[in-house]
Amino acid sequence: MTTTKHTLYAVSTGPSGSKYLTQEAIAVITSCNTIFYPVTPGGTNPHIAFDCIKQAVDVSRKQCVGVTFSMSRNEKTTEQEYETVVNQVSQALTHGDVAFIAIGDISIYSTAARVADIMQSKGMNTQFVSGVPSFCVAAGSLKLDLAQTDEEIRIIPGDAYFKNGKLDSVLEGEGTKIIMKSARHLKDILHAIAQKDMLHHASLVHNAGYENEKVFQGKALLSIPEDLFSRAYMSIIIIKKT
Repeated sequence: MTTTKHTLYAVSTGPSGSKYLTQEAIAVITSCNTIFYPVTPGGTNPHIAFDCIKQAVDVSRKQCVGVTFSMSRNEKTTEQEYETVVNQVSQALTHGDVAFIAIGDISIYSTAARVADIMQSKGMNTQFVSGVPSFCVAAGSLKLDLAQTDEEIRIIPGDAYFKNGKLDSVLEGEGTKIIMKSARHLKDILHAIAQKDMLHHASLVHNAGYENEKVFQGKALLSIPEDLFSRAYMSIIIIKKT
């Protein structure tokens, strides 16, 4: 891969709309010639990150490229998908700086961060632009202090831990638990929390920060409408003993 003087910026958009975009994110996106954004496969709102920036930045004269990742559990398939995107980004970098945007904060479960890591390993210039994590917005909606002095916070990929049998030991552990990435097994995870008699410590925030944000707490977690489970990608569970 030929290196260029141009830079790939991995840019955080925050979790919802433009209100959580930082001034730095707006400045970087405005200055870049090309914007890459992830497309959520099968989602009702497949361009979540792109919708966030359109409210704050005029993108009409920019090259905007949506890329879809299959979320396959097959590592070979995943590597091929990332290599395809890396080649696209590399080509765009020959014409100027590039922004690859992602919701929440770029350093947490972000496709853009992985692309940037691969690019950096190949000698390309990369920069991270930090943002507001979705679980912080969720905690704000709950008016919840995630951790006080010396308390632990654990961020857990829910689907993976449930599938691999690791969830029970995490639930039994100390500290605040933040469960993300639970779209496939959300209902099972909620029942596991109930079986541990932890519902009274648990909350779920769906679409944190949006106008249609929904909050479920305690026993209401077992009465969540079925249609929400099909849109569980934007749901966060927080468990904290108060």
